[in-house]
Formats: sequence, structure tokens, C-alpha cells
Amino acid sequence: MPQKGPVYKAPPAPTWSWTGFYAGAYAGVGVNQSHGFDPTGNFTGDIEYLGTGFTGGLTGGYNWQFDPHWVVGLEGDIGYLGLDHESQQYNESTLRVNSKTSWIGTLRGRVGYSNGPTLTYITGGPAWVHVNDTLNTSANGSLESAKTRLGYAVGSGIETRLGGNWTFKSESLFVDVGAGDTLALPGNFYVAETDKHRYSVQRFGVNYLFDGKPMGPLPQEHWQGFFVGAVGGTAATETRVSSAVAVTPGELGDTGTGFNLGLTAGYNWQFAPQWVAGVEGDFSWLGVKHSITDYNDGPANYELNTRWLATARGRLGYSTGPALLYVTGGGAWVNYQENWRSPAGATASSTKTSSGYAVGAGIETPFTLFGMLGPGLLARSEYLYVNVGNGDTLMPPGGAFSVVANHQFHLFRGAVVYRFGS
Repeated sequence: MPQKGPVYKAPPAPTWSWTGFYAGAYAGVGVNQSHGFDPTGNFTGDIEYLGTGFTGGLTGGYNWQFDPHWVVGLEGDIGYLGLDHESQQYNESTLRVNSKTSWIGTLRGRVGYSNGPTLTYITGGPAWVHVNDTLNTSANGSLESAKTRLGYAVGSGIETRLGGNWTFKSESLFVDVGAGDTLALPGNFYVAETDKHRYSVQRFGVNYLFDGKPMGPLPQEHWQGFFVGAVGGTAATETRVSSAVAVTPGELGDTGTGFNLGLTAGYNWQFAPQWVAGVEGDFSWLGVKHSITDYNDGPANYELNTRWLATARGRLGYSTGPALLYVTGGGAWVNYQENWRSPAGATASSTKTSSGYAVGAGIETPFTLFGMLGPGLLARSEYLYVNVGNGDTLMPPGGAFSVVANHQFHLFRGAVVYRFGS
């Protein structure tokens, strides 16, 4: 009698586990968004501290995957945070200010959604930053307050398996460690308190998951093709306002924050199994409106109001299989209005589109939610630095207090895109 052949079943899809202890290292960029004023009310106006610098350190934690898709955990890190920019205050002959950081540590919870080899998460918890605030004059000496201050950190990120037990992550954090001490130079010549120590941090890191079990070959995503999508996130300005005439010394900082939301499109070419090149353009609303009244300088006030941002960039990426790690760079355009009221009370304004450049890096992964979304959707976590240089010279009547502003922006954003032909 004929024999019935065996029935072969496809092997079950691997269950990716994030459970276990992990340790690693990170590197990235930090942006100072701190603010100061005179709490006694004797000196009007504000101080906004500028500064961008490198951050890097060590991290460790524990994940518990209590469901096929959901992961919770606890993470701690400590590292260097090098924000340092001493500036002479605008229209002050001697006053120099700084709010310098040296290290940062956080202890945060994480809640994440796993689609297998990729974990998308939110995070938050206490943070410690060592800060050195200074007032310095040539005539009345200097004062400083160097302390480790406690506050909080919140953020989000994407982490993906690289193979074996190694993972790579892209993470954005907002850190606020509160107010500092009041510094009063002898005879109350100048008095200032940094009432807000705030920082935006973008970190890229590599971790090793000690208890994780390698699950065989990573799924291989094909990245080639046209794509379109939506992009959005937060933005921080680093605008430096300085005199356009030699008779008025100093610098006025504007460190406004806001949001951006828009559309993106491009094309990827996967020219090798692990390498992808592409072009991308985006156009987005950039909603930053912020004004600063100069410290001890009467009516002097600068306001920046951004309207839109556009970039045209190349991308070069390395595919891990389930994720694309990339760097990007190209041209950038920002449309904005700026208004200036001089110490004498005269005003000037300008509306223009400035051009410059954008550089950054990010991570892109397939986007699924409980298996309900089809192939071709991708999620992205990205940092962009945009520099569009100087604006117009703002020249009030008389011209004695003319200024010009240099415009830099830091974008911490995500995107969901659809790749055609998946």
C-alpha cells in the first residue's frame, strides 16, 4: 500500500527576548538652554546661556520582557557633558557670564514596544548635572557656584539588535535640574541667578545584553526604493546676537524652543548587502517664537519667530538587517522674522529666508504595531544640526545700536515613512 509522506511544517519564527542585564557606552551632542535673571529686581532683563558640546559615557540596566511585545526596564548612566561658552553680555563693558557643565548622570525607567529585534521606548527619571555658574568682571572680581544639581530627564529612543547580543540605540533626552544659587558681586554691582538649568541631549550608543539569547540570523530588510512620509519633533535655537558696529561690545543669546512638523520624500539605493545611499528632501513648519530682554539694558529686546524649514540632503547608511544606521548632510533653508529694539528704544525688523547646511545621523527600522500594519512602513529617530548663518543687519534709526544674529538650530525628531515596492 502507498505510504503517506511526512508533513513538514515551517519552523516557528524566533521569539526575540530583551530580558536581561546589559551594559554599554554612548556618545552624542548636548545643547545648553539655561536661563538667568536678577531675583532682587534691581537689574532688569535676562541672561540666556549658549553652548553646544560633546557628551559621552557609560550605561547599564535591566530589561524585563513580560509580553511578546512589551518591555519594561531600569537604566542608569554617567558621563561627560561638556557645555562651556563664556560670553560678554551685550552693551556691558566688563560683565562676562557662563553656565558650564562637566558631567551628567541619570537613573531612568523605560517602557518599550518590541517588534522582535527592535525596541521603541519612552524613558524618564531623576538626573544629576554638575554645573558651574559664574559672573566675572575686570573691575569687581568674579563669583562662581559649582554644585551637582538634581532634577529629571525624559525622552524616547529606538534600540535594535546588531547580531548576537549586541544592540545599537538612538536616544533623545530633555534634562532639567532646576535653579542655582544667587551670585552677587561686591556692592551688588551685578546680581544674577540661573533659575533654569535645562539641556537637550542626543545620544547614540552600543549595548551588550548579557542574558539575551542569540536568535539566529537577523531578518533582512530591503531598503531600496522611493519613500514618502511625515516628520516631526522638537527644535532648539542657538541664536547669537552681536553688535554690527564696533562701539557696542558683547553678545546676546536667544535659546528658544518649539516644534516642527512636515513632510519628507526621497530615494534609497542599496548598492551592497549592507550599504545604502540615498537622497532626501523635507519641508516642515518650524514653530519657534522667543524673545529675550537684555540684562541691565533698559528696553533692549530681540525676538525670533521662525516659519518654515527645508532641507535637501544625501544619506549614507549601514544595514544591520532590521535597521538602517545612517549619517546625512546637505543644504538647508529657514524662513524667519526677527525684531530688534535697541537700548535707545528705536526698532528694526527683517523677514527673510537664509540658506546654510544641515548634518546629522539617525536610525530607521520597520514600523509595526501588533502586526496590524503592512510592510513598507518605517519608523525613524533622527538628530539634525542646522546652521543658516547671519541674518540681515538690524539697523534702528541712528544706527548706533545695529545688531546681526547668527542662526543655528538643533532638531530632535522622528518620522514615519512608507517605502514603495516593498
